[in-house]
Amino acid sequence: MPQRNSRQEETEVVPAKTDVAKLLPQPGQGRVSNSPNDPTLIERLKKSGLDPQKLLDLATSSKTTRSSTKQRHRLILVGYILFVAIPSILFSAYMFFWASDQYHSTAAFAIRSSNSTAATEILGMVLDGGSESTTSNSYIVNDFLQSQTIVEEMDAVIDLSKVFSRDEADWLFRMGDELPIEEKLSYWKSMVDVNFDATSGVIYVDVRTFNAADSVAIAREILNRSERLVNELSEVNRRQSVRFAEETVARAEARLKAISRQLLAYRDETQEVSPEDNVRIAMEMIASLDQAVAAKTAEKKTLETYLSADSPRIRLLTEELNALRAQIANERQRLGVGSVEENRGNIGNGNRLALRIANYSELKLEEEFAAQFYTTALAGLEKSRQDADQKHMYLATFIEPTLSQQAQYPNRFLYSLSVLLVLGGIWTVAVLMYYNIRDRT
Repeated sequence: MPQRNSRQEETEVVPAKTDVAKLLPQPGQGRVSNSPNDPTLIERLKKSGLDPQKLLDLATSSKTTRSSTKQRHRLILVGYILFVAIPSILFSAYMFFWASDQYHSTAAFAIRSSNSTAATEILGMVLDGGSESTTSNSYIVNDFLQSQTIVEEMDAVIDLSKVFSRDEADWLFRMGDELPIEEKLSYWKSMVDVNFDATSGVIYVDVRTFNAADSVAIAREILNRSERLVNELSEVNRRQSVRFAEETVARAEARLKAISRQLLAYRDETQEVSPEDNVRIAMEMIASLDQAVAAKTAEKKTLETYLSADSPRIRLLTEELNALRAQIANERQRLGVGSVEENRGNIGNGNRLALRIANYSELKLEEEFAAQFYTTALAGLEKSRQDADQKHMYLATFIEPTLSQQAQYPNRFLYSLSVLLVLGGIWTVAVLMYYNIRDRT
């Protein structure tokens, strides 16, 4: 006869429960022992084809499972009470009965430019939504008010440790003494809220301390520091706008001075103010000499008609003509080479008056260009200064620091609810992780 496997035995145990119910004593049949060692009960179970030991093990494991489940639920409940309920109750009690009141002061300001806008540019200004320069500087001020620099500057003027660690300050929200600058900055950000509205360009500052007067004092000092920073940014912007124009003027001036020095050196070398004037004088002299030669030649021809060639008058005219022609030759030579005494026999060596005229004309033209460029650069510098003055930025305060009459902080209910939700979330994650690990093992 084939042996039964375990799965077949399990399937036979389940329907056997109905037989066990029939075998149990019915009401009115008298008292029958339910002990597992009862011979009568064991005999009746065996006759029904059931294994008494398996039934006993099944009943024992069911009782053990129910007992462990109840114990696990009790432990989860105890964990919730110890790690969620009690800490939340203690923190809420601290917030409502021991946490100190905090008074706030609010201020609002914006960075504006004095740049005048024409009437035809109003629509463009509205569509543009403001100046790009003022918007970028607003972001700079916003970051400055949340930086380590503002904490150091404020601590030098107002003792922040003293302000945020007064006797009325509670243990949880007070600043503490002798903190490093990093912890001071973190505490500063928790007590001073800075928000920048990019649409309107307004920066909102909200300061909270344990005394209303301290909140107003810190808010006013923040406005003063912001105004000083805006003035510095405006001055830097003005210097940058004018710097390029000033550099252009400096280059133009240096160029004009260099060309003037070259022209002066040329005049010292040639010993003449203007070669063009010398050429004009020389040409006039040559023309007058040519006229004299023509007149003397005509007179000589007239005398030769009735005088001999050896007559004193003819010889005198011949000498005068030779002298005039020599003078003309000298002047022409001077036009080509310079003075006869300095340059005789050096024709073509590069010192001709024509070359000097060319060099002089080039220097003169460069001088005119340099002078014109210098004049234009000066005009550009003046225009840049006017534009820089028109683009001056300033701090426009819309809301002066307010004085709080009633404490609005801390938000006790919100803090208590946040702690409860955080602890409850941690507890829930821990329970889920436990069940997840238990199911996998």
